[in-house]
Order: sequence, then C-alpha cells, then structure tokens
Amino acid sequence: MGKSSFHLNKWFLDFIGANGETMIFYSAILSWKGFTAHYASWIHYIPGSRVKEKTHFFNVQIPKIKDDRITWHDDKFKVDGIWKSLTDPLHARLFEDKYGYLDWHCFQPASSVRLNLNDTILEGNGYVEQLILTTFPWHIPMNDLRWGRFHSIQDTIVWIELRKNNKQQWAWLNGEKITDCNIEDDRISSTNKGFILKLDCAIDLESEKKIFNVVQKLLNYLPGFNALMPYQFLMAKSYKWLSNCEFIKNDSVKTKGRAIHEWVNFSKHE
Repeated sequence: MGKSSFHLNKWFLDFIGANGETMIFYSAILSWKGFTAHYASWIHYIPGSRVKEKTHFFNVQIPKIKDDRITWHDDKFKVDGIWKSLTDPLHARLFEDKYGYLDWHCFQPASSVRLNLNDTILEGNGYVEQLILTTFPWHIPMNDLRWGRFHSIQDTIVWIELRKNNKQQWAWLNGEKITDCNIEDDRISSTNKGFILKLDCAIDLESEKKIFNVVQKLLNYLPGFNALMPYQFLMAKSYKWLSNCEFIKNDSVKTKGRAIHEWVNFSKHE
C-alpha cells in the first residue's frame, strides 16, 4: 500500500446541559510531509445568546482514555472535562484506498459529562468520537456528508451517511446496527425498525465554509497544503444544528431528547 504522507488524528467531544447549553470541542493533530499542526476549537451555545467559537494552535491536548472515562483539558479555554460512558463503543472503517483509510471510533455514543469551565461546574450528557485518517480526505467519494447523534434518557441513535452516485451509511439504534435507514436533515427513519426521529434544526451551531477557514489558519504550519485540495472540497459548506427531537416508535412518541447533527455540502458553492 502506498502512503499519502497525510495523517489526521481528530477528536470530537460534546456536551448538552439540561437547559440546552451546548458545547463542542475539537482536538486534532494533522501531519503532512514532515510538518505537524495542532488544532483545538470550541463552539459554545447558551440559550438566548449567539453561538461563540474560539480556536487556537498551541499546547493542544489529546483526550485520554481510562476504562469507561475520557478526560480532556485545555489551558487556553480553561476547561476540564470528564466524559463517562453510558453505552458500548462503536467502530467502523468508513473508507480505504491504496494510500490509507478513514477509521471512525465512537468511544462514547452517550456519556454523562462533568465540565469545569473556568471554575464553574456544569453537568449534562455528551458524546465522544475519534477519526483517524491516513489518506487525503478528498479521495473519499462524497457530494454530501451527514452525521449526527441523538440521546434521550432511554434511546441513543448515531448515524453517518456519504452520498455521491450511491449512498453509504452507518447507523445504530441503542448499539444495534440499522441497515435500511433513511437519513435527512430533519428526520432519521427506518421502516424495518419502525421508528422516526424528528429533528427540528432549531439552533444553527455552525454555517460556514469550515474546511476553507481551517485550512487558511493552518497554512502557517503546513505551507502549500491548500494547493493540493480540489476547489470543490476546499469550498464545501458545513451546517451544524442543535435539534429538539421526538423519537417515534410504532406511531407513538417514545422519548424526547436532543441531537447534534450536520450536513457538509461538497457539490454546491455560493
């Protein structure tokens, strides 16, 4: 197998409080041709306020796993967190070519979370995943990427879908893999399993050309990296939402909860 000289270790950790306060943390290390860039980002939504985002590139910590707990701290953001697993982990290889692969490790589809944010303690539920990518991401065949996670007191759903000429999808309901899922921005459904998850897309957590914005910031550390990327990939637009949800099973509302989910559009640019 050849090598692309590209390696990305990217973590996603989130938190949703009982009042709807929501945080997403990214922690990543990207290596290419002997250059290495560290990256951390924080998206923070407080009900009644606008979404805030912070980014930095120094002293970035990677989460640590011990038993059923994942810990992460960031000195710049003044945050310390403990994610305690409530469910079994999920793993999948999403793509592979002659240069490398994309492995997805969802260590915690649902977590109980305790955050110390600038000496204020917050508790809620959360989710943790890790992506390991060793081939160039634009090698992955996709015009659309959809991803999301839903959690209520009783139920957990995680989904990923790549669309181009064909759909590739991975979805789990309470740890059981689903093979006939219909995945859209406002609903996830399965005829075989007899459920519909309604997503109201109430809060826009993100709506931007995120790949372009991140790459522009990384060029100080990875000179020339943007020249490799196809324009369509570089200018993809990302939409991320916080949704209030109804999980309907056998035509009756079973549980209510919240979801964080996204759509990345690689095929249409403004």
